[in-house]
Amino acid sequence: MPLPSQRTVAARDRSSFSILTVCTGNICRSPQAEHLLRLRFDTAFGAQAADVVVVGSAGTLGYDGQRIDEQARAEAERLGALHAAGHRARRLRPDFIERADLILGMSREHRGAAASMLPSANRRAFALVEFARVLEALAQGRVDVGIGLDRSGLAPFMHSVVEAAATARGLVAPPHSRVEDDIIDPYRLSADVYRQSADAVQLWVGRTMQALTTLAGQPFPDGAGSQSRLP
Repeated sequence: MPLPSQRTVAARDRSSFSILTVCTGNICRSPQAEHLLRLRFDTAFGAQAADVVVVGSAGTLGYDGQRIDEQARAEAERLGALHAAGHRARRLRPDFIERADLILGMSREHRGAAASMLPSANRRAFALVEFARVLEALAQGRVDVGIGLDRSGLAPFMHSVVEAAATARGLVAPPHSRVEDDIIDPYRLSADVYRQSADAVQLWVGRTMQALTTLAGQPFPDGAGSQSRLP
C-alpha cells in the first residue's frame, strides 16, 4: 500500500504545476530563484510554460510585504530577472506548501521547515541543489527508479519528474559535506557574498533546467516549445 505522502502526490491535479521557492526572509535567494526559474522555463519550454507553470516564493521568517533586498535585486537584474523589483515578501504558510507541487528550499533548513510544517509535502520538498543533483542522476541514467515520465504535456511531465526524483533521492550519493546542498545567505554581508550567492542560485537553476530538458527528450504536444539545450 502506498505511503500517505505518496497517495497525496498521486492525487494532485496534473493539469498545472506550481513551484514554491523558500529561503529565510524571502528577500534575497528565494525571489532570485523564483524569477530565474520563470525565465528558464519560458526559454526551455516556450508558451506552454507560461500557461501551466506557476512559480512563487516565501520565507520561513519573512515579513509580508517587505521589498526585495536592494543588493539581491541588483544581482537578480544582472542575471536577467528584470521584474524582481516588484517582489514582495511572504511568510511561509501551510496552505502555500499544500498548493505547491514542488518545494525548493535554498538550503536543507528550508526544505526541512516546509516538510515539518506539512509532513505530507515531504516527497515534494527538496533543497534546490539536491533537486538538481537528483535530476542529473536521472538524466544521465545513473539511477533507474522504474517510473515512466509522462510526456503528454508539460504539467504531467513535471509531476512525474517530481515523483521520480522523490524515489531516486535515496539512491543518489550525497555530497561529501551536507552543507554543499546549501546556498549561502548573503543578507547584510559583503557585495562579494551577494554575488557568490546569486551566481549559485543561477548555477543550480540552470543545472536543474538542463536536466529537465534532457529528461523531456522531445517537444511536448500543442506547441510546447523547443527542447534545445540551455546555455
